[in-house]
Amino acid sequence: MEVQERAQSAVQAQVDKTLKGDFKGVVDKMNPEHLKILAREARIPVEAVKAKKLRQMKAIAQQGVVIEAMITLPPAGAFEVDFGLVDGMVNGRAVNEAAYRKWMVFIPTVMDISAMDRAAQPPRMRTIRKWGFEVAISPKNGEDWTFVNGEGVNALELRKLFKFLPIQDKAFNFPVRKAVEVKKK
Repeated sequence: MEVQERAQSAVQAQVDKTLKGDFKGVVDKMNPEHLKILAREARIPVEAVKAKKLRQMKAIAQQGVVIEAMITLPPAGAFEVDFGLVDGMVNGRAVNEAAYRKWMVFIPTVMDISAMDRAAQPPRMRTIRKWGFEVAISPKNGEDWTFVNGEGVNALELRKLFKFLPIQDKAFNFPVRKAVEVKKK
């Protein structure tokens, strides 16, 4: 539970950056292994992927989309991942032992987004409440949380990061992903 609470605090720090418009800070904390996968799939360098993500975030804000509020919810699950050899000590001797080297925690988020609906007659402001999650990943030794947005995440995507994970989505019990319009009174 303590690891999950620390992961939630780390995601809340990212949420706070998003609310302040610090999109570079958000992009800088994206999981580097996930960025490498995206770069390989797009056949572009990692720095180009990061620049593209930053441009997308800024463009959304420039189009008048406003994040009114965003919060994290209690963690929805945690996994030990990245199985391999870890340096350790046994009876004062340095040894390598097999163990999980990283934490992976699903942190649900809820955000309210507002934007002008210019297609409506007359144009009007619409607010959408969106439930999603962040995948928080950190080495166990010296926690340093990085993140993968949970919007398109499924079991196969996570297996690109950690090959020993389950194949079926239901094994993960992913947090809810949905969006509904909030009717203002």
